[in-house]
Amino acid sequence: MPGIAVVTNPRSRQNRRDPGIAGQLAYLLGERGQLAQPKDREELVTTARRFRDHGIDVLAINGGDGTAHVVLTAFVEAYGDQPLPPVALLRGGTMNTVASGIGVKGTPASLLGALVARYHSGEPLGWVERNLLCVPGPTPQYGFLFGNGLISNFLEAYYEGTEPSPTKAAWILARAISSAMVGGALFRRLMRPIELEVQVDGGAWAPASYLCVGAGTVDDIGLGFRPFHLAPHHPGQLHAVGFACSPLALIGQLGNIWLARPTTAAGIRSALTTRIVMRGNAPIPYMIDGDFHTGVQTLTVQAGPRVRLLVP
Repeated sequence: MPGIAVVTNPRSRQNRRDPGIAGQLAYLLGERGQLAQPKDREELVTTARRFRDHGIDVLAINGGDGTAHVVLTAFVEAYGDQPLPPVALLRGGTMNTVASGIGVKGTPASLLGALVARYHSGEPLGWVERNLLCVPGPTPQYGFLFGNGLISNFLEAYYEGTEPSPTKAAWILARAISSAMVGGALFRRLMRPIELEVQVDGGAWAPASYLCVGAGTVDDIGLGFRPFHLAPHHPGQLHAVGFACSPLALIGQLGNIWLARPTTAAGIRSALTTRIVMRGNAPIPYMIDGDFHTGVQTLTVQAGPRVRLLVP
């Protein structure tokens, strides 16, 4: 039956720390909602098809960026050309970058409780619209943020050792800037360049050693940095940025990136595009929304379907 459906990831770090959260969410949903805890991708796709056939009104995702990426990938597969229902991000993960970037704050229980109250009282649900981005392949992957090189290297360091948190991310960034001053090990690890040829709509960027190439359909990539600040204002397009500059030049532009201003250093390329194609001399590892993927030598990222993200 129509209503609110919640998909939660029972293996996420947050849910393992709070094993009672599924019960809390089920209680808040009541008899007119549906809760699913799929254990693998096959069960998730089956769940998505069932919710599609029931005609749900809202899809709520209890997890962080990575969980949302996996769930939305399965739902796009299940829904095909049909539009997805409005999506509520419940901030149940370690990284909640997309939710934070559109102004969603609170705990999973408080966010779902407020959503259920508005839904059943007939109050209008506010949302913003964003495109998903897509990495085509045998199983196309969907999300909001893409990055290789420095971006995926940073996340690799972020997930190592102690439990990930915004404080840890800020500490790694501070250490990386300090390490850059002396050419330290962390600096060298994060700033490993990759040789790429990059094509965007209407032309190509010159082949170069890139610190990273990133693209987003949301502006915020974490810690308030907004390299893709053009994306929210241009429906149907990605904001792609390539950093073919020195590491110190990139560090010098962090203020502009944080303030969502155009970068001014030579070697930083920026484009609004519907499609970006990267060709390397080796497979290109990358991340989507904090999840790592093994790439191929020719990697494509393109604009995907438009979705409605609920906001308080």
